[in-house]
Amino acid sequence: RDLAQLEADLARLSGAADLIARLRAEPTVEGFLVALAGATRLAETQPGGMAALDPVLAEAAAVWQAARVGQARPFSWQRAFAGGDTGGSTVWLSVAPRLDLRLLSPAEPALEAIAQAQADLPPDLAQGVRLSVTGEAAMRAEEMDSVIAGLGLSFAVSMGLVAAILWLGQGGGRAGAARAVLTLAVMLAALVLTTGFAAVALEPLNLISVAFVVLMVGLGVDFPIHFLAHLRGAGAGGAGAVAHRHGGALALAAATTAAGFLAFGATDFIGLAQLGLIGGAGVLIAFAVTLTALPAAAALWPVLGGAATTEPAVPTAPQRQRVLWRGAAGAALALAATAVAPQARFDADPLHLRPADAPAARAFARLAEEPETSPYRLNLLVADAAEAARLADMLEVLPEVADALWLGAFVPSGQEAKLELIDLAWPSVQHALEGRPSQTSAGGAEMRTDLVARLDTPDAGPGAAAMARELAAGDPAGIASALFRHFPALIARLTALRDVGPVTQADLPETLRARYRAADGRLRVEILPRDDLRDAVAMGAFVTAVHGAAPGAAGTPDEITGAAATVGRALLTAATLALAATLALVGLATRRLSTTIAVAAPIVAAAAVTAAASVMLAMPFNYANMIVLPLLFGFGADTGIYLARAAAGDAHAAFRSATPRAVAVSAATTAAAFGALALSEHPGTASMGVMLVISLAAVVAMAFTLTPAILALAAPEPEPRR
Repeated sequence: RDLAQLEADLARLSGAADLIARLRAEPTVEGFLVALAGATRLAETQPGGMAALDPVLAEAAAVWQAARVGQARPFSWQRAFAGGDTGGSTVWLSVAPRLDLRLLSPAEPALEAIAQAQADLPPDLAQGVRLSVTGEAAMRAEEMDSVIAGLGLSFAVSMGLVAAILWLGQGGGRAGAARAVLTLAVMLAALVLTTGFAAVALEPLNLISVAFVVLMVGLGVDFPIHFLAHLRGAGAGGAGAVAHRHGGALALAAATTAAGFLAFGATDFIGLAQLGLIGGAGVLIAFAVTLTALPAAAALWPVLGGAATTEPAVPTAPQRQRVLWRGAAGAALALAATAVAPQARFDADPLHLRPADAPAARAFARLAEEPETSPYRLNLLVADAAEAARLADMLEVLPEVADALWLGAFVPSGQEAKLELIDLAWPSVQHALEGRPSQTSAGGAEMRTDLVARLDTPDAGPGAAAMARELAAGDPAGIASALFRHFPALIARLTALRDVGPVTQADLPETLRARYRAADGRLRVEILPRDDLRDAVAMGAFVTAVHGAAPGAAGTPDEITGAAATVGRALLTAATLALAATLALVGLATRRLSTTIAVAAPIVAAAAVTAAASVMLAMPFNYANMIVLPLLFGFGADTGIYLARAAAGDAHAAFRSATPRAVAVSAATTAAAFGALALSEHPGTASMGVMLVISLAAVVAMAFTLTPAILALAAPEPEPRR
């Protein structure tokens, strides 16, 4: 406390010394009212006396009012002497939970034990205590609950939609059902084999790399859908004709997609690198399963085939114009997205992936709102006290820093003047502890009536007026317990003033010294933020400012901003390498620049649209939805190659083949499988569902508009029909 605040507190304490002495002598409701009456008469004789007494009266009135409605609200001497509502006291308990790793939610037993301990509190004490539990273990437990909530329903809806899309998209009827079953069988077989590869080839997976399941559902259905779509129009040639006509496109798509995923494996971000390696292997596995299982199935089930399709008609000028107009529309959308896309960012704070309305998350948010309780702190290790003091003084002047704590900060400043104030107030404190209270009139109805009359005056303060109303209404049950609950603690604290003396670092509690001094003698400087660092901009400004003054500072904000920068660089590097791999393989396979550009342009455009959507929806990329980027590159490369090869020199011909339908069915299947995630209570899962649907729609839209248009521009303009 500063000197002025201490002086004010001691003045209020001195004014209440006789009241405390009276209560010490007679700790009853009647004794409290007699003491209050004496204090009121004394206050009336002093300038400003009633105003100084009003906080005590307001606190007493609040206790009477709470007891009248059956609530436990003990009389707070802290509020009474502080001259207003201090908001109660907050105590932090640091608990190390024993985690049961055999459970889906390892912290559940510890959380149940805490809840039981709260339930076992005496009812009158429990009403006056608000217990909030937060921390990594508690928030992870809530996060797991939010992920599981509604999972069964969303899974059933997703699978129902997937089955319906595969059946309708592949012809319906008995043949469509057979194709749908085969597609799912190939996808599941590829998923199982890819999981086996991941288990053998890699270290234990993490929360990022396990997302390969999403990739395999999206790309695992792609190859069988295209194979079966072309099988329907293969005629008597069957699977052999499909392999001859379209095997090259399927192989090129598999190679470019695998190379694109492996490019993600070249990054420093372990989760993304693992995901890239598993995704690349999974694509090749899905391709191999498709080319081995489906030809055999076609031989066993002739119903999978169909009549031979005719060759596409010769392109006409009007058709070419329509293709170009669609391309112009796609290019305009891509250019507009490019203006917004650079604002996209990666949010590395795990807190934002968790339900904000869950109890542990709400408790964490309350802590983060105030500098002195914010969990977002930076720390420095320094050699000695002189260096700690120098750095603390330098950091505290930064506008982003609220305080810089070290052991020396807990040693009160201006001790000589403060001790002098305490010495001056000691006679009053001693009277409260040891003296005989002044003589006052006896209690009883007459005293109560007189006290109410003194309090209920036109110029009375709000506390006095409230107390007059409560006394007029009588004493509720339980008022004695509420009045004197904290009185013994007050006496103990006043008694401790007898031994107050100069404080040094050696006098600080050992637990506090252990927090700020290492075993080797180094000191910790703890840096508190001024702003709420749940905001990414504020967090970045705080870390930048502190690092500018003390480059060695580390802590949660530094980890989060560092992770965001690392992941951002990793994604940019991986995207660049993936695009380069796609360009190289398509260029080598086709030997045509126009085809290479026609495949790559929709990928870049779809990435820009997805990034722009992230900005416009205020849904930054995070550890959950970042899966859309490798899926976008993989699905985009496949789609571009299929359309380019289907065009075969005629941009409009691609839309008269089975390819566009297969692309649409494949995209719709993946969107249906994971689009329902957008309804999840878990923010991270919901954002993954939204961004997956957006990215798939962007890929299809850009491929259907840009790829044919680029091929049409590169091809000779058709002559008008005569």
